[in-house]
Amino acid sequence: MKLVVAYDGRAFFGSQRQAEKRTVQGEVERAIEEVVGFHVPAYLAGRTDQGVHAVGQVISLADHRPDLANETVRKALNANLPDDLAVIEVERRPLGFHARYDARWREYRYRLWTGVRQPLAAGFVWQRPGALDLDAMNAAAVRLIGTHDMASFAGGGEGVPGSERQSRKRGTVRTVLVCEVRRACPWWGASEQDGTLVELRIAADGFLPRMVRSITGALVEIGRGARPLTWIDELLLERDRRLGPMTAPARGLTLWRVGYDDDDPRDD
Repeated sequence: MKLVVAYDGRAFFGSQRQAEKRTVQGEVERAIEEVVGFHVPAYLAGRTDQGVHAVGQVISLADHRPDLANETVRKALNANLPDDLAVIEVERRPLGFHARYDARWREYRYRLWTGVRQPLAAGFVWQRPGALDLDAMNAAAVRLIGTHDMASFAGGGEGVPGSERQSRKRGTVRTVLVCEVRRACPWWGASEQDGTLVELRIAADGFLPRMVRSITGALVEIGRGARPLTWIDELLLERDRRLGPMTAPARGLTLWRVGYDDDDPRDD
């Protein structure tokens, strides 16, 4: 069974189950147990850190109630979930489907606001003063499209030369399928004179810890004129997180969707 879930990440200690911590996986497994009467493991397509949100996280689990319609399952689970977490869609998939291992790509979006502080945006965007050059940021973003060693953008010690991650078969190499910076529409009704809501949209075949937030940090430096476009090329060549950019705050990041089968990451 496949679940598409959304959550406000502010009150979760990340998505992955942790002992004595409130997590997305823990809450979903608790709700499933209420519905079926026993513990059923839930497997997530992607791991999100504390404070990171999702509108298209995917979870797979064994189907122990094939007698229930998809909509009935969705309503039953949501009746046992907290207000900051919800099942958006339920789909029956062939036996053996795995949310993580069957995923072909994942898409994240990072949003930041350049204008006067907006209370309704708190917790969901990175609010920072000063205008940004979106054309320069987008020109830098597209340089990341393709297969690269993303070590300079990998957090958690995984982007440092000699790290355990780099000894694995795939190491820190990832393929970025879509990467663009654009203007978004503020949901709180601000005008263009108030500021600009900037959105980074990025899809890849996999992500390293805090990779999107580090890319955002680099693009902001370029957008405010502190670094040239070629800094992206330098970071890719250096392959060393110690020389990399600042990490943007978690609150601006959302796991947007996960692609399977013939899903096209270029579809917006």
